[in-house]
Amino acid sequence: MDLSQITVPVLPTAVPNAHATSSTLAHFPKTRDVTQPVYEPKRHGTNLNINMDLPGDKVFLESHVNAYFGSFSTIPQYAFLHKATFLRAFHHDTVDPLFLRCVCGISSRFLQPQSDNTYVSSWLQDVEAQIFPRLGDMKVQNLQLLLLLICWYSLERKISNMWTASAMAARIAYGIRLNYEAPGNVPFLSKEVRRRLMWSIFMLDKYYAGGFGELTLCNAETMHVNLPCEERNFELDIPVTTFPLNTSPSQTCKSVSDIGIMGHMSRLVQIRHEVLAYVPEMHSKYHLTSNRVTKQIITNKANPYDSRSEIQALSTKLQMFIASLPAHLQNTLPNLLSRAYTSDICGYVGLHTLWHQCHCDLYRFMIPGIRESIPEYILRTVPTSYADECRRLCLHYANEMCKLWTETMREADMSRITDQAMGIYAYQCANILINLWDLDSQGCKPSDCELRRSLAGIVGLLERLAGIYPIVAEIKSEIKSLIDNLDIVTTFYTSHSHTLYQQSLTATWRASLRQHGTQEGQTTSRFSLLESLHNQNKSEESHTEDTDTVNIAADTHLPGAGTTVETTYCLDVSQPPPSEELVTDDFWSTTLNLDFDCYDTRVDPFCRVFEDWALADDS
Repeated sequence: MDLSQITVPVLPTAVPNAHATSSTLAHFPKTRDVTQPVYEPKRHGTNLNINMDLPGDKVFLESHVNAYFGSFSTIPQYAFLHKATFLRAFHHDTVDPLFLRCVCGISSRFLQPQSDNTYVSSWLQDVEAQIFPRLGDMKVQNLQLLLLLICWYSLERKISNMWTASAMAARIAYGIRLNYEAPGNVPFLSKEVRRRLMWSIFMLDKYYAGGFGELTLCNAETMHVNLPCEERNFELDIPVTTFPLNTSPSQTCKSVSDIGIMGHMSRLVQIRHEVLAYVPEMHSKYHLTSNRVTKQIITNKANPYDSRSEIQALSTKLQMFIASLPAHLQNTLPNLLSRAYTSDICGYVGLHTLWHQCHCDLYRFMIPGIRESIPEYILRTVPTSYADECRRLCLHYANEMCKLWTETMREADMSRITDQAMGIYAYQCANILINLWDLDSQGCKPSDCELRRSLAGIVGLLERLAGIYPIVAEIKSEIKSLIDNLDIVTTFYTSHSHTLYQQSLTATWRASLRQHGTQEGQTTSRFSLLESLHNQNKSEESHTEDTDTVNIAADTHLPGAGTTVETTYCLDVSQPPPSEELVTDDFWSTTLNLDFDCYDTRVDPFCRVFEDWALADDS
């Protein structure tokens, strides 16, 4: 039998609004070829939009839309689209095609992460070509599109694209005054959409800055807009009143229950930014400092013990934050169980993981042998009791992170944990355990088997995430190699225990890792965004220097004496260097006659709420 002739009808109940005549989704295939992979869209019989090249199978599109809101929008920093509004536009065939393409492109990673979705790459290229010409019209809808593109870049690990596009998003957000509250006559849902858009940009800016004031575009002092509300109020359009970021503790307690996970995550991200800015990190590769205290320690080789009051103040701020959370968001087993199989588990675990991570960031400068630590000769001048206390606290919160993850893996649906930042936190936690495991035992010999179980648990946490994000797969591989190295050292330690009786197994293992780390730059933040950006730029430095010199010579028609200018490195867009992608003129001249107007509704987050500077008279 010829399988190519077999077709399977699509169930009518799975195809809402099948007789739509809209120009956005007029019709779609009623059959699907069983020989075609289920994850690949059909290319024929669609009138969605010939320029967008999206499949016309609405069942296929709906699966991607549902995956977006079920797996990606549950991450707090990305919860800026209103689900009901988008779904209504989708089923009424009035959704902006460019929005639909971004949403489908992002969610494709969660549906078939291991498949070769070549069509997704073509979507991304087309989205890039159409978004940037639209940004001259600065409005909320276009800013949402740009933020979706940044999210897409993040999933694809396009570091330079993320870096530059996020700066553009921040400029546009301030240009249309999203950092201020909307006028009182604007509906609640439209206000909340604006808030969430601004706070998403704020959080991404803080993640990308890594604590460096020079790299920060959205300062907390300029955020006059209220924090995002509880997710239920946002989804059901139930008006509540929240408060801005810089609010006194007395005012915070009054309406803290109306703040949702996204709002509390915004608060915590700001505290972490302050932690990274104050802590004396030795960023030798960047030579950047964030404030007076950091500059004093790095530039003047100051003793961090002299800054202990500032560090204690940050610790107090973290304790006040966790105490201010409403009862239903506290880190308790009943709260975990109530969210274990819901979409809320991702934000809940992410919030408490980040809180523990903030403490690790606050005290890790006392860990000897990593790049984030202070120099050895300065460490010797720090009082032993203070250094030991910092290490003990750092190890304590790393262990608390492991306990949280262990409970989550035992009680919850791990497929709902979809934040790739968990991989970064897991890698740093693993390195802290390695370096501090037996330094603060207080007379009790720690169990090496318990350390191995903790590391194995971290690997288990990353199991599914590694199948979605390549960066997490690399992190998982690194941690597994640490465990393998521990097994090798264990064999060596057992056979030479008579000569190593004064040194613990983990100390021997740590010495082995340090020897390897000397060459590769052992660091807990190895997979951070700034680290990745630096490595990417470093790999291109020699190539950039060569091409810059040649391009100058080609432009002046005066090649240097004794040198030869290769034509493949001239400023010719049609002949780009082999390792570079140059933007063609078609990128900027692309204009498509598309109707980007969405349906008319007073709560539509995709339409401009009011003129850009209308807020000037009300703020």
